[in-house]
Amino acid sequence: MRRAFVLTGLAAHLIALALLLPAAVTASPADEATFIIPASDGYGVAECLATGDDCAAGVAQAWCTAQGYAKATHFGLIDRREATGSLKEEVAVTSRRGAPSVSITCSVMP
Repeated sequence: MRRAFVLTGLAAHLIALALLLPAAVTASPADEATFIIPASDGYGVAECLATGDDCAAGVAQAWCTAQGYAKATHFGLIDRREATGSLKEEVAVTSRRGAPSVSITCSVMP
């Protein structure tokens, strides 16, 4: 009789675990993410995006794809208020060389 209760309890636990485990494992990333890239990254991403050359859309798309997102929804120079609200008015978001940083916003939805 005890064995039947133990097996019933074990079966209930296994069923509950089987139902809850897939929900925990299949967590999806955020629908949208914004990446701040310093001008001194060494790959030329900021230079291309800051100047608005023809390569800007391709570079932004490649960055999002490399990060696991479907497409780039917005890219360009960072406004001081986008990065943080704690910077003083006269302080700009810049790299060591003085070039402004850029942001790329990526989306999961194509």
